[in-house]
Amino acid sequence: MTRRLLLALAVVAAGAVLGGCGAADEAAVPTTASCPASGPTCVRVGVGQPIYLGELLNLTTESGIDVQQSLRLSVDYLDGVFDGAPGQLLGHDVEVLSQEDQCSAAGGRTGALRLLQEPSLVAVVGTTCSTAALGAADAVLAEANVLMVSASNTAPSLTDPKQRRRTYFRVSPNDALQASAVADFAYVREGWRSAVTVHAAGDVYSQQLASAFGSSLNALGGQQLADLKVGADAPAAAAAREIAALGPDMVLISAFSPECEQTAAAIRAVPALSSLPIVVSEACQTTEFLQVLGADAKGVYASSPDFTYLEENAFYRDGFLPSYRRQTGGDPIGVYHAHAFDAFAVIADAIRRTAVIEPGGVLVIDREALRRALLEVRGYQGLSGRLTCGSTGDCAEGARIAIYRAPAWPVAEGAGAKPVFRSQKTLAQFNLGG
Repeated sequence: MTRRLLLALAVVAAGAVLGGCGAADEAAVPTTASCPASGPTCVRVGVGQPIYLGELLNLTTESGIDVQQSLRLSVDYLDGVFDGAPGQLLGHDVEVLSQEDQCSAAGGRTGALRLLQEPSLVAVVGTTCSTAALGAADAVLAEANVLMVSASNTAPSLTDPKQRRRTYFRVSPNDALQASAVADFAYVREGWRSAVTVHAAGDVYSQQLASAFGSSLNALGGQQLADLKVGADAPAAAAAREIAALGPDMVLISAFSPECEQTAAAIRAVPALSSLPIVVSEACQTTEFLQVLGADAKGVYASSPDFTYLEENAFYRDGFLPSYRRQTGGDPIGVYHAHAFDAFAVIADAIRRTAVIEPGGVLVIDREALRRALLEVRGYQGLSGRLTCGSTGDCAEGARIAIYRAPAWPVAEGAGAKPVFRSQKTLAQFNLGG
């Protein structure tokens, strides 16, 4: 079988369909045209030199590590096969530069500035945390006209037209969708009419998901009794006591580790709350949560991208997942690995569609043309779902959200974990996406 045919079959297997773009092995077009002289737009890659990509992730979390590992698989697959060796993009190696986002605005800003020390940086996959992106990494990279595509940012404000930075995109779903799905589960499926939400103080993702859930629950006829915060100045035990006083039908914890585990443990430590239904968001669906809570984790619900849907995808099941296991020695440890694969895939596709070759063989990548190419993505059948990048930077047209009941969480049981509830939401339902 020829390499060209192998690559063509690989693209079909992956379901990569994007109107107007070339095949995976399409070469850059020879031309005498060059980038505009003004502005930080041109990247010239000499013969034998690598294309520089950045990753800005929180590598102290399972989610960040999971995205990093999947990003490596996406680079591996550039040649159309998972063989454990990095592929090439338009005849060039891809070198991934790594920085920590520290899940904070300061960390996101500092990490972005450090990545920009490489003047030929083409694009960045990241951040892990919405807080590290909003007004931080997204602002720094936008000023340098460097494309940023996140696999796990979900805070609604990042793609709000009033706040969104022009080079920012994400393939992860907008949390307006997750919030609505969890509200449907609580109010419609379980009949829980009142809720208390708990978020981590100062965290954009945590605050906005709690707020969006409250709005969705109230719209259904339920009531968000309170939105409590936990953190250095707000102990989890105090939040648990307030929850007991309010007497809700359920509690939603939208927080990362360690606040999530601390809050859930504090709730279970109050006798009156020993059987209170707890739902945690996808940031808290980790093996660490299950280990820390032990027996108290049993019955805790977690929202997440629907892994049942992923398992129905032959490329994921028979190609990506076995390769992930060979690379890491185990199953995915986070919920955004499919999105990470897509984040790099859409960047690589945009490079293929916009790069040109100057006389002498220098590959020229125009960062501004790259940004415009992302805006042209329509109906891309990615590993994580269908992608169309609108003017707001949201690329995931919708989300399939599942609710899992511990201990049967995907991070613990992989494909064996079966959801107790599934819901599909689209940006169009909320007039989002642009």
